[in-house]
Amino acid sequence: RTMWKDRALAAVGVLYLASVSAFAPTPAVARLRPLTAASSRWTSIELHMQQQAPSPDKSWNFGRFAETFTFFNGNPLLKLVPFVSSGAPTVPRPSPVSTSSSETVVWDFSSINKDEFSALWAPLDDVVMGGVSASQITQAEHGASLSGVTTSQNNGGFCSARTRNVDPAYDLSGFTGVALRVKCERGMRYKIILRDREGWDTVAWCHSFDTVAGKWADLKVPFAAFIPVVRGNRITADNPIDASSVFSVQVMLSKYEYSGELNPNFTEGP
Repeated sequence: RTMWKDRALAAVGVLYLASVSAFAPTPAVARLRPLTAASSRWTSIELHMQQQAPSPDKSWNFGRFAETFTFFNGNPLLKLVPFVSSGAPTVPRPSPVSTSSSETVVWDFSSINKDEFSALWAPLDDVVMGGVSASQITQAEHGASLSGVTTSQNNGGFCSARTRNVDPAYDLSGFTGVALRVKCERGMRYKIILRDREGWDTVAWCHSFDTVAGKWADLKVPFAAFIPVVRGNRITADNPIDASSVFSVQVMLSKYEYSGELNPNFTEGP
């Protein structure tokens, strides 16, 4: 039962993620009305907006790499100093808010201030693997917007926005999956990613979804549809995603699907 009020203006084009919500078990899902803009379940404002995208780096940017790494993984040097906090990259879990018997808001951007937003969300781009793509995520009237430019220069090719791990993790075991309301200016294929383990480089549970340029789409993704991925490669997992332990969420636009396959609905650029 989760509803993130998030519209991400994603790296190539604009992805508005008006809300993401985990929906209730199957019996309740059968009673759900189609999720539309008029539905009271969706409290985000539909706002078509343009935003200046950051320019990609001309070469690999160590400073941006270090900023990204420490935001999500802490400062590794401090871990060598006794009795000094290493800056564990977790944030207090935002309080979930039930909006109906079958949905609950988890990441509610309207109830957090700018500092809380900046402590929770940040861009996570291909700079972590030597690339030069660049994005930014900002709070907006409708929720949040992610803008940027993707490029395959330096063997890169993705931009994304991700939350730090929350503490404690969300227990979504009573729900069937997540529902998201999205709009992309250019109509690209994105991924929604959940993580059910602590750490920043753990198994990524992914699901890809297509958008239609300039049109809203209401999607439902059962937890059973998420596939286990490590650094872009499919793996075989002994168990499905542990919905009782969801630490973070991420929205990504990538040149690649999984295991080296190209994203068929992707174009480089702003």
